[in-house]
Amino acid sequence: MAWALAAHEVLAETAGGYGHFVTVNELAERVQEMSGVHTDAPTRTWMDAILRKVARRCHSAGEPPLPALCVKQNHKVSDSYKYVLELAALPVPADLELHAAYARWQCYVAFGADVPADFGIPPLTPKVAATRRATTFVPVPEAKPEPVRAPVCSQCFIQLPANGVCEYC
Repeated sequence: MAWALAAHEVLAETAGGYGHFVTVNELAERVQEMSGVHTDAPTRTWMDAILRKVARRCHSAGEPPLPALCVKQNHKVSDSYKYVLELAALPVPADLELHAAYARWQCYVAFGADVPADFGIPPLTPKVAATRRATTFVPVPEAKPEPVRAPVCSQCFIQLPANGVCEYC
């Protein structure tokens, strides 16, 4: 329980800065420091349970989903974020990262971050945004096909008629 309380506090603090987020490993370190309870167990074996507890607390309190602020090393949301959707009885969207970006935006607003007034789409995490820029389809102009040359007579080099027989030779 101490870890879940510490995780909520760290995530709420993180939400105070627009565009801020925390990785799972960073959150695990801060949670252990704040709670004074340490473990040698790999983070992947216990952090999901902590994020689920935070998600339940946020859902019960009517807060935005703070677990959206916690991402893996590749800056994508973890499977714990799907639990947030499950709690809200929402389907898993086709673009989970964009959905999480909107959820992070809700967290920033709720926890007092200085949110730009003219925002369009909330920012994706840097690595996700870079990956999307790199894989964005840029249409290549269609190459014009080379004109097909009509067959010519091998003797007089005049274009052959459709039957292929030279009328001059």
